[in-house]
Amino acid sequence: MKVLHFISGGDTGGAKTHVLTLLSNLRKLNIDAELLCIMEGIFTEEARALGIPVTIIPQKKRYDISVLSKICNYMNTCGCDIVHCHGARANYISLFIMKKVKVPMVTTLHSDYKLDFKDNIRKQMIYTPINSLALRRFKHIFTVTRAFKDMLVKRGFKAERLNVIYNGIEFDCELPLMEKESFFERIKVPYSPEKKYVGIAARLYAVKGVDVFLKAAKAIAEKQNDIDFVLLGNGEMWDKCKAFIEDNGLADRVYMAGQITEPTVMNSFYKYMDINTLSSYSESFPYALLEGARMSAATVATAVGGIPEMIEEGRSGYLVPSGDYNALADRIKRLCKNDDMRIKMGRTFHDRAEKLFSCEKMAQTHVDIYNKIAKEK
Repeated sequence: MKVLHFISGGDTGGAKTHVLTLLSNLRKLNIDAELLCIMEGIFTEEARALGIPVTIIPQKKRYDISVLSKICNYMNTCGCDIVHCHGARANYISLFIMKKVKVPMVTTLHSDYKLDFKDNIRKQMIYTPINSLALRRFKHIFTVTRAFKDMLVKRGFKAERLNVIYNGIEFDCELPLMEKESFFERIKVPYSPEKKYVGIAARLYAVKGVDVFLKAAKAIAEKQNDIDFVLLGNGEMWDKCKAFIEDNGLADRVYMAGQITEPTVMNSFYKYMDINTLSSYSESFPYALLEGARMSAATVATAVGGIPEMIEEGRSGYLVPSGDYNALADRIKRLCKNDDMRIKMGRTFHDRAEKLFSCEKMAQTHVDIYNKIAKEK
């Protein structure tokens, strides 16, 4: 079977990790999985490095419809059995060519489509309705959480069209790590064995709730000096975050490490942070937590999206209400005070994720559903 995965190619974060992990593991199951993209970027570079075939049909602007016929023609002549779309831009293009494509088309919902352009009013007004319409035209939609499936059903989508397939991650491999002191030097954070370090790896956008993380950091820093904070990521809120840190005298307690893509540094981040956090207002099934689980990181996260399906409250981590920085600060302090509890929760999370959210299980579930779709008329 050949499956053509269609995605913009400019993706970063969880969607990039999901697609590359999925295609790599589909190919291990003898599925001829290829990528079709409309732009070059880190995503396509990493795909090629993994040995995944990539075809580019450039679309410079979203409103450039001259590529539609080229994309449709490629889908019909490349020999694929299924076209699998990812993301709003691929859905948008598919809306206009779906009836002309001769093989089944499916899509994966990686996020709440009503929030995809939350930080850009113009794009939200134009592209959110188009993406919504496109989603309703797909006969099959894969959702990365049960919460997303329930959300779509409440919005009028038929349950029989929806398949829940959790994100998966590689566990059966040895990951490269830096020495602890070298890692902290690399991210320009002063290291002290007398301190605990609390980290968050997130794009600096409003939906990620980095404001909540910073407010929790401030609440803790005002009362004790043995916990420091590391913010890993970049985005449009960089200046606001930096100003908050400086205005509240937190420059020697909260460190902005910027965007990091090197796998060795990222692995070390999850290994050496005493607590991994995610304070998002909206989420899907975040790899930022799965990557932490792989390193047995104790975790505190907001109870949004699929996170409560990932973490068992009080057993494999702590869940807090969205926007509640006091609750986030409280759970961080609890774990920092109790090393035995922190280590136990991290190990429990690792074992749960390895059992339920492996990349092998994710890939095999896709294959099972692909086979069913291929047999449909």
